[in-house]
Amino acid sequence: MKAHGNRSANRSARAGFTLLELILVLVLISILLGAGLGMFASLDFGREQAAGLVKNALRSAENTAIASQAPARVSIDRSLGSFRPEGMRVVGTWRFEDRSLDGGNGIDGRAAAELFTRDGYIGDALRFTDRRGELAEIPVHEDPAFDLRQGFTIDCVLRLEGTGGGRVLTIADHLRLEVGQGGALRGSFRVRSIGESGRAAAGGVVVVRSNPGMLVPWRWTRVRLSFDRVEFVLFVDGVRVAAVPQSSEVWRVDGPLVLSDERLPFPGSIDDLVVQAAWGEEEVVLPESVTIVSAPEVIRFAAGGGLDRREHPAPAEIVLGFEDGTRRTLTVGAYGTVE
Repeated sequence: MKAHGNRSANRSARAGFTLLELILVLVLISILLGAGLGMFASLDFGREQAAGLVKNALRSAENTAIASQAPARVSIDRSLGSFRPEGMRVVGTWRFEDRSLDGGNGIDGRAAAELFTRDGYIGDALRFTDRRGELAEIPVHEDPAFDLRQGFTIDCVLRLEGTGGGRVLTIADHLRLEVGQGGALRGSFRVRSIGESGRAAAGGVVVVRSNPGMLVPWRWTRVRLSFDRVEFVLFVDGVRVAAVPQSSEVWRVDGPLVLSDERLPFPGSIDDLVVQAAWGEEEVVLPESVTIVSAPEVIRFAAGGGLDRREHPAPAEIVLGFEDGTRRTLTVGAYGTVE
């Protein structure tokens, strides 16, 4: 009987100890759960979402600058709490292979078969030397995507085959690239202005010029005209050679793209022509509980990515404000990184 009583007492003791352990475990779990809930409560997902929206807009513009090798930007409206990425997209590429003027936009141009040459920069090209009166014409004005009003880039590779000058290309009779005597280059376009009646009209002409010697006879040279509603820039073989400030819109494309000219023929060959038009993505709008305390009106990325150092000599900062009075600063570094 005594042995049986000891065994019962031992089982009771063990049961009591197990119950105590269970109570301790429950207490620990409640403490941990309380701390975890407090941790989650301290995380403001609205703040993280707002910061993520801004970062996505900035990265989208930078990625566009890298992909297009052209400037891109994010326009910021503090009153609306919005960010709009803007960049360049290709609206036509002409490499003249297979004696074709198909630019990839579904609109075919026309040119005399005699203008095509196998002696191009890469493959075929168009050669206008000794072809006075001959030109190539592409009806780009029939393509709604060919809208250059907010900006553009025009890339081509040229080979001058003489000492004279001539007109390389014209778009809608108001956007031009020309070669002068001695291999000088001249780019121009007409701006859109608002008249006294409030209606849009063709305005003045913006011109950018290089020094002579930019085109060396019988050598292929890459030329680019770029306009981003900040400045109109001329590049030769990737080097910036001339620029003028300008912020107006470009007058509408209401005519074809013409290569060479009947009166001022280009004495040389043209290859690898690419036209890009400025475009904007859908605006990113912050939640109503978040305000933009301070930010530049525009954050600009240079062609190839990274901040445009001329516009942003120091990192760009965006300060967001929240309902509880706290703030968060996002910094865009020189190489486009967002912190």
